[in-house]
Amino acid sequence: MAETTALTDVTALVRQELDEVAHIVHAALEPESPELRGLLDHAGRFRGKQLRPALVLLAAKAVGEVTPAHLTIAAVVEMLHAATLVHDDILDGAGLRRGLPTIHAVSGAEVAVLLGDYLYAKAFHMAVALGDPRCSRVLSETVRVICQGEMTQMVHRFDADLSEAQYFEIIRDKTAVLYGASSRLGAAYAGADEDVAARFQVFGDQLGLAFQIVDDILDVDGDEAVVGKSLGTDFGKGKLTLPFLWMLDQAGAEERRRFVELYARHATGDVSPIDTADQRRLLEGFDLQGGVRYAHERADECLRTAVESLAGLPSNPAVDALRSMADYVLHRQR
Repeated sequence: MAETTALTDVTALVRQELDEVAHIVHAALEPESPELRGLLDHAGRFRGKQLRPALVLLAAKAVGEVTPAHLTIAAVVEMLHAATLVHDDILDGAGLRRGLPTIHAVSGAEVAVLLGDYLYAKAFHMAVALGDPRCSRVLSETVRVICQGEMTQMVHRFDADLSEAQYFEIIRDKTAVLYGASSRLGAAYAGADEDVAARFQVFGDQLGLAFQIVDDILDVDGDEAVVGKSLGTDFGKGKLTLPFLWMLDQAGAEERRRFVELYARHATGDVSPIDTADQRRLLEGFDLQGGVRYAHERADECLRTAVESLAGLPSNPAVDALRSMADYVLHRQR
């Protein structure tokens, strides 16, 4: 309840506009084929925190005002995010999303892949229809980078030598880039010059990095009933996130050797993915909670950089709300 209240406070300034964005998304997903109705309705129920569209709108209000173009951009961003969730759930083998069965769990991977592609196509059709090419140009590049990040992460599955720098490169590509694009487009379409728009991109990038780090913490240390999605899927599928990287870096040579040996068995596909019992055996004797604490510290560093990027902007309620969003991201529980 407290978390819901905190998010409501963060988005209160753009609540009316977010409701309009939700109507735009709903109208855009009105299917031409009645067979798609159930799938699109189900995907629509994954609507979550709306942080990315809120970034578009708050950045606009921070430097100017919200225009009809901003509402469309916010809707496009939300639809692109929904498409990435549908595809991510397939890659992760996740059975739950926001407390609901995922699309692929209900209808199979083939349908889920096509539905994600459908959402991408609808989003870009709306972006192109704006006329001004900045939105479609920025977001098409953003989607390319997201795919690059996901592929890079897949290449490094079961890679116990993954570095922290590589981890940050992956999460910057697969998650932070859409936050950065949302903030930048919101400011740019409100008339901000290049320098100011770039500062908003830094804010979004750093917010997105922190969001993904906290997401990775929750996958390790969260409560599935609260988080509302399957937990443990990253480690179980061979994706080493920041808490695990710190844990391995702090381990002694013998403990690390044992981990790598057991971990490598799963990389061959012999006993992959890693079930809960094997995860416990792999982690026995390691300081995973120390990794969780370290990851929180790094998320906090990212958010401090995000807030610093807003320094010098005229004080107004939208800028204050963006600072509050940073605090929300650090302390969220789902």
